[in-house]
Amino acid sequence: MQVLVFNAGSSSLKFGIFSLGTETREVFRGSYERFGSGGCEYRFRHGKTEEQGAASHESLAEALKGVPATLERFSLNAIDAVGHRIVHGGARFSAPAVLDDETIEAIGALTPLAPLHNPANLEAVRLCRDLWPHLPQVAVFDTAFHLGNPAFATTYAVPAEWRDAGLRRYGFHGTSHKYVAQRAAEEIGRPLGDLQLVSIHLGNGASACAINRGHSMDSSMGMTTLEGLVMGTRSGDLDPSILVFLGR
Repeated sequence: MQVLVFNAGSSSLKFGIFSLGTETREVFRGSYERFGSGGCEYRFRHGKTEEQGAASHESLAEALKGVPATLERFSLNAIDAVGHRIVHGGARFSAPAVLDDETIEAIGALTPLAPLHNPANLEAVRLCRDLWPHLPQVAVFDTAFHLGNPAFATTYAVPAEWRDAGLRRYGFHGTSHKYVAQRAAEEIGRPLGDLQLVSIHLGNGASACAINRGHSMDSSMGMTTLEGLVMGTRSGDLDPSILVFLGR
């Protein structure tokens, strides 16, 4: 079985093909980044072949529509399913979900929680449903790994009516933290169920996660991706009085 996987962002599109059998093997990896009026940069890797350069795509939509031609050029047309990374699944999605009309509508309703990420994710989903209408498409949520975190990790110290309105800590980068924990266990030759780990996701977005025997217990990120560590374009945690001070 071969699965085509997309990670669609506001300024980049990353995708790959994975062969699933007795073991999971990466067959192809591609990315389009830095969309602008003059095009974008691309990078492909297929086996020992690597390519990089400039492409004419000026947007996520243009880049995604060009993916079928790219796959055909590398003779990678045999796709059995399409997977999508979705940043925010809210309190509803604790596991991967088939992307039918109802699921897409529910993800769209979560846009206020991830206004930069979920719209780009959904744009890719809609385009992919048009490009590969006969293939099953599945969403994997960044928040799902943390959804079972204990109440002491998810509860904000605010009035109950605020919490009843949906204020809670979700945590993000769940797919990354889960994978890192699994790989760490493999590398040191111990069962993941025996380990207590701290996982660090470092990139333009950054977060830390406490993992107890394979289960997320706490994350540095909160209701949105702004909370926690200092990041490329996010300040991380700030004293709330700073805004009052600056206002005065």
